[in-house]
Amino acid sequence: MITIVHLYPRELGINGDVGNVTALARRAGWRGLDLNVIGVGAGDRLPPEAHLVHIGSGPASARQPLHADVARHAATLRAWADDGVPFLAIAAGWQLLGREVTELDGTVAAGAGVFPSSARVSAERTVGEVAGESELGEVAGFVNYGAETKVDAGAGRLARLGSADEGIVVGDLVATHLHGPFLPMNPVWADRLLEAAAHRAGVVPGEPDPRLAVIDDYARRSRAAIRARLR
Repeated sequence: MITIVHLYPRELGINGDVGNVTALARRAGWRGLDLNVIGVGAGDRLPPEAHLVHIGSGPASARQPLHADVARHAATLRAWADDGVPFLAIAAGWQLLGREVTELDGTVAAGAGVFPSSARVSAERTVGEVAGESELGEVAGFVNYGAETKVDAGAGRLARLGSADEGIVVGDLVATHLHGPFLPMNPVWADRLLEAAAHRAGVVPGEPDPRLAVIDDYARRSRAAIRARLR
């Protein structure tokens, strides 16, 4: 059984990011893997173990109240990450799991310290479709954020999309500004994370259901449509 911990699914659920967990669950089922998704909201306790952690996105008004709550879990989340648990963090969730966020008024809110990055909130927003190349091939999606995220030197980038680095990859820790949602739009990354989680859980994926090829072709066409609109 693979356990996915979904952090703040109610608080950070805009931009369709819950679809990342839906994609993992569906792809797991089509590979013969049992999946248990545990939602952890503000005030809840973390389960004793996790094989994968997901956190979605939301506006600053949703993120800011969560800093105090994520601080309760920071030591455990860092320990999981250090032990090799894969993470997927999207936009505001990435900010929460980075080292710190500097707000518009200059105040600094501590993050969980899972990702080697920090963010500074900006009055300007970056909005639109993007496409580029990652270590696993083509990636594409939609971005909508109002912050500048700095990644430590030496940390891997998910991809340079347009004029900005829109993500970070450190081992099996993946963070990105990409919506779409990210995993349904870029299923190769869903499989990478799912296989890492299966390995931690001590289970082996079975042969892929033929429906996966159909879904992956839909994703390929979606990415191609974005590329065409960006030309």
